[in-house]
Amino acid sequence: MAALRQKLGNGKSSSKLNRAKDGKRVIPCKGLFRDDKEKPFTAKWYETRRNIKKALSIYRELLDNKKLLNKLWQEHEKGRNSGLKVHIRAAKVVVRTMGKWVNTIKQIGPISGTKIGDHFYWRGELSIVGLHHEFQRGIDYMKLVNGKTLATSIVESGRYDNVDEICSDKLVYCGEGDNPNKDQKLVRGNLALKNNMDDKIPVRVIRKVNDDGSGDRGCNYKFVYDGLFCVTEYWKEKGRFGKEIYKFLLRKSEEGDR
Repeated sequence: MAALRQKLGNGKSSSKLNRAKDGKRVIPCKGLFRDDKEKPFTAKWYETRRNIKKALSIYRELLDNKKLLNKLWQEHEKGRNSGLKVHIRAAKVVVRTMGKWVNTIKQIGPISGTKIGDHFYWRGELSIVGLHHEFQRGIDYMKLVNGKTLATSIVESGRYDNVDEICSDKLVYCGEGDNPNKDQKLVRGNLALKNNMDDKIPVRVIRKVNDDGSGDRGCNYKFVYDGLFCVTEYWKEKGRFGKEIYKFLLRKSEEGDR
């Protein structure tokens, strides 16, 4: 696997966020992502961050080497789920064949080795580092021993125009349930977000933002970790297809500096 080792990019935190080029106002985000250099991190945190860089390096190399990826997939997965998107397949190879997945257990709050402003390409990278384990769903949640569910993280992709001003310390997030012919229900991720509000448990927020500089990764966007937010309110309203949808108001947590 020596051929898979490559130097990771500088990984500097983004100081700006831009909306997609759809005619919406572009708002500079100076000061949105705090520089965490002054915060004392533990030796364990730095060790985990090094492991994250190694895992992402392997993952990105696999994405660039489709022939090697397909070979590893066939060897270790026996061709199962061959219809999966290539970035998901690469992430599964990283965890299953190399044991490189970091922060494998779902958890509430900050994730070791990550900090506000860290950016990633593809949803697979969010899973590998442990920020958001779901490859497609926008709400990730976990079940407690008492059967109650709590949301761990959400990805704000801009799909539902959830954010009026991307530099704001709040966002209105549309619940899950993507069938335009049915009302959304207070189940799964929606129920988990409601439980977070009731128990005053913060949730990690990752925003999908425009990034012209990421074209070498095969896309013009990136996912930026924006810290911890608290669900402060939720309600139902009619969506654009006339069916009821849930919306959740989230505000930046005062303790969400990582």
